[in-house]
Amino acid sequence: MTSRIRGGGQLDRTRSTFFKNLKILQDLKFMIYERTSPAIDFHCFGILYLEVNQQQIDLAAEYQALKSDHSLGEIAQTIINHYQLSQFYSGEY
Repeated sequence: MTSRIRGGGQLDRTRSTFFKNLKILQDLKFMIYERTSPAIDFHCFGILYLEVNQQQIDLAAEYQALKSDHSLGEIAQTIINHYQLSQFYSGEY
């Protein structure tokens, strides 16, 4: 007979927040991928980072710094512009 740990409410909330934030970063990476031309090789994307042009971009830190007053699309475009990831994309947020 196996025993189960009870009282995991805090753990459940932490897990839920973790997966929500992971999904946001996934969406951010996809937006960056979609908006760059030529498209960034998907192998350059890690869980929290983007490694391109001999630099490592901390996507989680960029998101945290901009999330309070920017949409996810605006954050993606800001990253593309700041790190010069695309010469050709000029689409809408």
